[in-house]
Amino acid sequence: MEGTVAGRLAIFGAAGIALGALAAFAAYAQEGQAADAASAQVTLKAQEIVAARRAAYFLSTQAVGQIKAATEEGGDLRRAEAGGRMLANWAKVLPTMFPEGSNVEGTRALDTVWSDRAGFEARAADYQRAASEVARIAAEGNREETAKAFMAMAATCHACHTAYRKE
Repeated sequence: MEGTVAGRLAIFGAAGIALGALAAFAAYAQEGQAADAASAQVTLKAQEIVAARRAAYFLSTQAVGQIKAATEEGGDLRRAEAGGRMLANWAKVLPTMFPEGSNVEGTRALDTVWSDRAGFEARAADYQRAASEVARIAAEGNREETAKAFMAMAATCHACHTAYRKE
């Protein structure tokens, strides 16, 4: 089933549900419900947080692939729009997926994620703006401008990875 279209859709759908749950948790934590969110976070082990991060990053690569296919291979720009929206939502909650204590062995996160938190959050905000721009331009149906916005978004990814991720 894994190699079939149905199998891939099932895997992508399950991963989407997981990402949705993670995004809902992150949004809940951001809404000023710190005491409840803090006690909820205690139940998550660092390795579980890392696994959730990895799943979310995997999904983000799928969205990037949708945008790339639409801009470079003549695919449907509605998929680029959807990918841009998904990435903008991911970028919004991305910093919440790096709580204190989640820098465990085997991750690619550099200590600068935590020691330069303001910079990390600023890079995520840059990514969010760039992904939103991809979605906005793709919705207008302009493939060439969507491709330019995609390249600008990719530059924000690279800038963050350079400063905050082990190679």
